[in-house]
Amino acid sequence: MVESLTLWIMQLLRDHGAVSVFVGVIIESIIVPIPSPLIIMGAGAILIDSSIPAWRALGPILLLIVLPGSAASTLGAYLTYGVAYWGGKPLIDRLHRFLGFDWKDIVAMEERFLAGRVGLTIFSLRALPIVPLSLISAAAGALRMPVSQFTLWTYLGSVPRCLFLAYLGWFTRDTYVLLARRFDLMEGIVSGLIVLSSGALVLWLRFRLSRAGD
Repeated sequence: MVESLTLWIMQLLRDHGAVSVFVGVIIESIIVPIPSPLIIMGAGAILIDSSIPAWRALGPILLLIVLPGSAASTLGAYLTYGVAYWGGKPLIDRLHRFLGFDWKDIVAMEERFLAGRVGLTIFSLRALPIVPLSLISAAAGALRMPVSQFTLWTYLGSVPRCLFLAYLGWFTRDTYVLLARRFDLMEGIVSGLIVLSSGALVLWLRFRLSRAGD
């Protein structure tokens, strides 16, 4: 089903251009099994003329991919943000298979947020194409970040991500599907590392506190 949906979105890109970038990014934001870099990289490979130099590709990439892709990524982020904001742990536990993460992942991401400025952290994590986007949005919702701030930093962080992935799809052309899936695998690995490192930090702090008590 996911493979068929992906092929359908790729065909929409060929037929309808920027409109399909907007629709495709919203769909992949909601349906977790679709690799999140796939639509933007596919748009770079399909919509941008491969014969033009990189500097001339910038204008079409910004107009056809980055602007609609960043707007759609921001709108799609409201789903997991809202689930965590209003539903909290009970709803996350109930929907964790659909969402692709559980409450432990959110707690780990929250600790990363609280270690620095939340807005800049969201911007930085969304700009990196190896950090799961839905997890970032859920952590912001769990922290009850104001919608206006969440929208601003989510959009700003989506711009460099979309720009990088669009250029990568444009450069790689026929191999963009394989690369997108590898990026998706890296997102899963990053999620696991965040949880493990946060757990290790908690254990270390408990050990230090017990030593201090003795």
